[in-house]
Amino acid sequence: NKSDTPHTEEKQMYKSVGVIKKIDGENGRITIDHEDIPGYMSAMEMNEQVSDKSIMNDLKAGDKVEFELERTGAKLLVTKLTKIGEVALINAAEIYKSNCAECHGGAGGGTKKGIPFTSGHALHHSEAEFVEQVTNGEGKKMPTFKDKLNEAQIKEVVKFIRNQIQ
Repeated sequence: NKSDTPHTEEKQMYKSVGVIKKIDGENGRITIDHEDIPGYMSAMEMNEQVSDKSIMNDLKAGDKVEFELERTGAKLLVTKLTKIGEVALINAAEIYKSNCAECHGGAGGGTKKGIPFTSGHALHHSEAEFVEQVTNGEGKKMPTFKDKLNEAQIKEVVKFIRNQIQ
């Protein structure tokens, strides 16, 4: 026996800060790599609908923004975007290709020179351990990259290895 009264879901508002990765003006969607959204979700990259395409005007990939997110049930809408700065976008796939693929393989399967990321003990290492290994190397097994890549680049390539390759 269903009630005739429509169920209205409560709207919840959240605020956070993130970096725009991609703007899809045609479909009214935006991809933001955001910090924690207090009371809702931990830091991650999300692709969501915007409430009004015009809020994306004058914004581009690499802009750091404060944003508001409206949640009604499972539906999410980005309702406000305010540019607060810019960051240099890091192309982790390109960094991997030019610095890691020679030893670890183009798809992370490993070579005679380097271990695979898709199987074996690499799967058991934490992100922090990966960052440490790439930064400082390991004797003759692994070269150090702290003089070649900055901290942000190392963190992005580790994220790429763990999310795209593993």
